[in-house]
Amino acid sequence: MRQTSPFHPVPEPVYFERLLRHDPTSLTRLIATSSAAVPFARNPGSLGFNPLAPWAVLDVAWVSLARGRDNRRPASGQDLREILNLFWALDDPVTREPEGMERWDGFLQRTIHHQAPWQEDNYSQLSRTIAWLSQTPYPADSDDPLEVIVPGWDKHRLGCSLADYLGITNLIWGCATAHPNPRRRGRFAVDWYPAEDYDQFDGLRSPAQIKKVLNRHLVTTKNKLRASFPADHDPLWRRFGHNPLRSTPLVGGVPGGYLVPVPAAVLDKASPLGLYHTGGDNMSKWGKSFTTDVGRLFERYVGRHLALLPDAEVHPEILVKISKSQSKKTVDFFAVFPDLVLLIEVKSTRPNQQLRLGGPDFATRLRDTPINKGFEQINRSVDFLRTGRHPELADIPAGRQMIGMVVTAEPFHQINTPAQRKHLPETKIPVMVTAISELEQAVTITGASLAELLRAAVDASAVDLRQMFPRYEFLDHNAVLEQGWSAIPFARPRRPRAQDAAAA
Repeated sequence: MRQTSPFHPVPEPVYFERLLRHDPTSLTRLIATSSAAVPFARNPGSLGFNPLAPWAVLDVAWVSLARGRDNRRPASGQDLREILNLFWALDDPVTREPEGMERWDGFLQRTIHHQAPWQEDNYSQLSRTIAWLSQTPYPADSDDPLEVIVPGWDKHRLGCSLADYLGITNLIWGCATAHPNPRRRGRFAVDWYPAEDYDQFDGLRSPAQIKKVLNRHLVTTKNKLRASFPADHDPLWRRFGHNPLRSTPLVGGVPGGYLVPVPAAVLDKASPLGLYHTGGDNMSKWGKSFTTDVGRLFERYVGRHLALLPDAEVHPEILVKISKSQSKKTVDFFAVFPDLVLLIEVKSTRPNQQLRLGGPDFATRLRDTPINKGFEQINRSVDFLRTGRHPELADIPAGRQMIGMVVTAEPFHQINTPAQRKHLPETKIPVMVTAISELEQAVTITGASLAELLRAAVDASAVDLRQMFPRYEFLDHNAVLEQGWSAIPFARPRRPRAQDAAAA
């Protein structure tokens, strides 16, 4: 009898052989209905170990659809459990690397980056997308004007407004996870909804319009997955790389509507990172300009959150004259508290695949990130303040305790640990790397000052700001995110239909 709970590293071919026994449509349908029944939790650990974790079942679906053959035997729940047992026991590069702490650092790096993105708060992710890319003001007379994120950019790139795009993903997720008919869970079809329900969108008015957006951005097929599956992949590393079902989470070409193997992946398409790749997914001038504009807006988005601090005076970047012919910029923001100065440098960056994998060239890759320059910019600004020779900085008190912060668009997990900080420049004041998701919560602190939390984090050598949150109380909402959420169809309060309004 085949062992179904292996306790040793399983070679990838063994895993492939087991899952390829089944018809790919049958196995993917089973995955879709099983995923739809798994309750979402910000902390999956609160539910205990769950073999149906999204990164696991999405890999099974990918391999089955890309490598499987039709008309093989259908899959049962027991079959899926056996396949997942093999997935969780797959061999890992750590078993081939030399002894030492560095190999375990790499193991943690790729494991955390493989799993943690699925634990992000959906409310914050979706709200952030529209608050950042649609609701953050940008002056028309700026020295660095936006090139492509201008009125109408979303309809050009997405085929609908940004709000409607998020509304579509919300609609699919709700259908796949909570459709009144249990047989339709794990699937989606635009004709399941009467045309009048589409009046909740801003501009989309028919199922045909929605299907056009889906086919353009969210739908894949077995043929496409087969054509793109890497023939010469490394069996130890493949599952940690990009899964195409993350960028195209709906499977078309099957009876009964689109299959939705992992509903959480649909919402991921509407996250800032999903939009970043959708908008700048090629090397054309438009794509490059889009990612540049995203960065410019991100700095101002961070500023909107700093403005929520009730006890800090926030000063934007200052141009400091260092000689008759040369001037240099400070950090992007100074948040001046009564007893502390926070120096904030904003970097619209995210860890690339090489960093997420934690491979042998990790240290070099880390030194090449914009975080490196962020640390240098903080050091330079500290020097400007401490010399006392720059009248432009008169409003920034140099005698108070200083803490630095590099705010990133996506989390760099473990970046504040000694194992990774040793690869970055030394800093003249304590500096932490903070993801925007952490800052969004930190600025809602109540009953204490953010300055107090920052000092406590430094004293405790906290590896990230979130580690300190259990010690403090926070408001139950963030005003910037609330504004974003209120603009999303099927998330905001339902609009009265025209006939209802007329009757009233």
